[in-house]
Amino acid sequence: MAFTWPEFTVNQPLDSGRSWTAAFDSYDQYKENVYYLVRLFQGEVWVDELMVEVGTEWTGEDWTVPTFLPELTRRIAEVAATGKTNTAYSR
Repeated sequence: MAFTWPEFTVNQPLDSGRSWTAAFDSYDQYKENVYYLVRLFQGEVWVDELMVEVGTEWTGEDWTVPTFLPELTRRIAEVAATGKTNTAYSR
């Protein structure tokens, strides 16, 4: 079975009524980075969009282990909480 990068279509909570969603953009196998297009919300209102880069060096070779999704989610949320992109990459 092929691996499919998760999508985060349900708003993930941050703080002070903020939340985020994320759509998989691309994976750079050479650099071991995955890119997500993150949308930030204040309440139900979409307020911003930014690209988030997550290094995958921590995953090893098996992206289906139970710890993968929670750690990926945590890393995306960490950048989303800043409200600023962490990469020069853009669409």
